[in-house]
Amino acid sequence: MSNEIEHDGRVDPGALLLRTDWNTVEHCCPDVAPETPVILRELLDDDPRVQGEALRCLAEALTRGNVFHTAMAPAARYVAAVLGDPRTLAQVTDRSEYEVYDLGPQTPFPLRAGLMTWLGDSIVEAMAQRERPYGDAEDLEAFLDLAPEFHAAVLPFLATGSPVIREAALGVLLPLLRLPALADRGPAHRDQVLATAFGDGPHRWRAVDTLSSWGEDVSSLL
Repeated sequence: MSNEIEHDGRVDPGALLLRTDWNTVEHCCPDVAPETPVILRELLDDDPRVQGEALRCLAEALTRGNVFHTAMAPAARYVAAVLGDPRTLAQVTDRSEYEVYDLGPQTPFPLRAGLMTWLGDSIVEAMAQRERPYGDAEDLEAFLDLAPEFHAAVLPFLATGSPVIREAALGVLLPLLRLPALADRGPAHRDQVLATAFGDGPHRWRAVDTLSSWGEDVSSLL
């Protein structure tokens, strides 16, 4: 068993960060953004301002232009592994100074929700790109191969925590359930998927897509 895995099956984020050879992977902007392990460490900084900046860097450097880079899979694996860390409950913002100037101040939100939103959006984009990837298809598939770990990571937050955290966890779960690797997990979540598809929440269309991928008639939901 890998030393990155603890006795209860969870991924040890500290071991993952140390054992990954970050010199062999890269994100989109090595000349302007911090190195990937620096970004990841700062997600758990004691200063919420640093954490918010790291969240923005995560999106700008690893999923900029919806291109999947070699650093994406190990970075996403680390993000999933730290979701249960109490430091991800920090209230953060991720707007740049220019965005604040144009859009005004941002309402703070839990970093945990921001990380899951990034993860869920990335999964949706990766699945959409499978036919015509913008970058290297191997990097995209390496990311999607982590689906079981992503599922295990968000599962505890589907029914606990603040509404924004539960909603963000649902946003990760729904696209994951469309993947063949998680076909056996679908029945356990069927009621929640149906309730979301028939509701008016922000992830309704993800739920409809999930039902459709299961071969169900969704014509009445369109």
